[in-house]
Amino acid sequence: MKPASEKKAKSHNLIMDTAKTLFWKYGIKRVTVEEICKEAMVSKMTFYRNFDNKNNLAEKLLVREMERGSSAYDEIMGFPIPFADKIARFVQLKHELSQDISEEFIKDIYKTDNKSLQFRIASNQKEMLSKLRSDLKKAQDIGEIRSNLKIDFVIYMLQSLNEKMLDQQLISMYKNPHDLIMELTNFIFYGLLTEKR
Repeated sequence: MKPASEKKAKSHNLIMDTAKTLFWKYGIKRVTVEEICKEAMVSKMTFYRNFDNKNNLAEKLLVREMERGSSAYDEIMGFPIPFADKIARFVQLKHELSQDISEEFIKDIYKTDNKSLQFRIASNQKEMLSKLRSDLKKAQDIGEIRSNLKIDFVIYMLQSLNEKMLDQQLISMYKNPHDLIMELTNFIFYGLLTEKR
């Protein structure tokens, strides 16, 4: 028989993974605790043993995903390869992380009135932009990105991406949010590199 802590960890991860699939597809607001439990094949009692409520689950899930993204970014930037190859890997990572994200999910995240979640998203964005600023500066110093590029401009543009993801005119140009995310990512990051690629 499995120890209680191992069993709880397994149900915790199962609920998180199930919620991720449902939230990404339908948004956070539209998905109910009952639907998560049904899809994960767990009882509501098991759900509430692991999470206070749906918002608590959503926050923990987003923190987990942001931490995974941050770790993957650090790993990519740590590889001893040219910066252009790091950018290619980063774009691939962005592709993988944005698969199956719905417009509803994007709206629920960026228009949330959950103060704790807003704080976590803003903190993660600030941390990631700080890392990127440092990595861009290093790459610029060794001639791997354009010397005339204003790094502050890149950071400023990246900060405005959240607004772009809510722009209905822009959204309407794409089949799904994933395609828009990839277009924005490619537009920003491939404009950094020197011409001699």
